[in-house]
Amino acid sequence: MVKKRVVKKEDLNFSLIAYILGIVAIVEAFISPIAGIVFAIIGITLAKKQKNDTSKKAHKLNMIGLILGIIFWILVMVSSFVMNGNYLPTY
Repeated sequence: MVKKRVVKKEDLNFSLIAYILGIVAIVEAFISPIAGIVFAIIGITLAKKQKNDTSKKAHKLNMIGLILGIIFWILVMVSSFVMNGNYLPTY
């Protein structure tokens, strides 16, 4: 007879998942800024579910990924606006 083990919320390691998402968010911020922002937001919410050293590190990584994603997204928007030629005033 096989016993079914009930997985409790305390048993799940959200901090490790958030740590991995922080690394993915930083990498994705360079490749696809929107994906980096999404991964960082998910990682921040998961890092807040537990309070240990790994979750603090994960929170920092996800904040870095979020900031980089926002910066690169702004750079992409500005560069596409400038390359389009809409920045020149018309007389």
